[in-house]
Amino acid sequence: MGEDNIWLSGRLSETRALPQVIVALDQIGVHDEGQLRAVRGAGTTDRLEPRTTQPEEPTV
Repeated sequence: MGEDNIWLSGRLSETRALPQVIVALDQIGVHDEGQLRAVRGAGTTDRLEPRTTQPEEPTV
């Protein structure tokens, strides 16, 4: 498969970009009361306190 193959070209671009993505993620730091915590992704809730109720059991 030659490097002019569109699929291979895309995969090689992704492979080259991955280290830059990892570096960018390493540089993001969210501090909460002096502690480093995880960065929340899009669509997630940002809860600081633990959940106090259990999720409902699915009905069958």
